[in-house]
Amino acid sequence: MKLTYFKENKTLRNVFLVLTILLGFVFIVSFSMIYVSDAIKNNNACGCVIPIPYMILMLSSLGLFIGSLSSYLLISKHLRDRGELDKNLEFTLNFLDNDERKIMNQLIENKGELNQSKFEKLTGLHKVKIHRILDKLKGKGLIVKETNGKANKINMKEELKNIFIGQE
Repeated sequence: MKLTYFKENKTLRNVFLVLTILLGFVFIVSFSMIYVSDAIKNNNACGCVIPIPYMILMLSSLGLFIGSLSSYLLISKHLRDRGELDKNLEFTLNFLDNDERKIMNQLIENKGELNQSKFEKLTGLHKVKIHRILDKLKGKGLIVKETNGKANKINMKEELKNIFIGQE
C-alpha cells in the first residue's frame, strides 16, 4: 500500500487510529493481568501495590474510555461526511424549481423509485401538475417512467441514484 494513499484516505487513517488505540488497550490489559497473576502466584495478592479490586475497576474504566473514544472518532467522521452530502444534495437540487425539488426529494427519500400515484399524497400537489413536472424531469434526463398497466413507476436515473442514494 502506498504511503500517499494512506495520507489521502481519511477513513483508512481513522480505522488505523482506532486499531492502534484498541491494541494499546489490549497491551495494557495483558500487562496488568501478568502483574496480577504474578502477585497471586507469590501469595502477595492482598498486599499488591494496587489492590486487585482497584485494578479491575481501573481496567473497566479504561475499557469504557477506549470504547467511547473509538466510537466518537468513527461516528464524528460519519456525521461530518453525512453533513457534507446533505449540503451537496441541497446545492444540486437548488437548480430545480420548488415543485421539481419536492418530487426529487420524495424520490431520494424512497430509494429512487416511487409509483406516480403516491406523489399526490406525499407532495400535496395536484396529479395533473405532478404529471407535468414528471414530464419536465424526464425531459431533463433525471427520471425514467415505466408503465405498468395503468400505474406508472417513476425511477431516478441510475447515475443519480449512485450519487444521491448510493452513498448513504
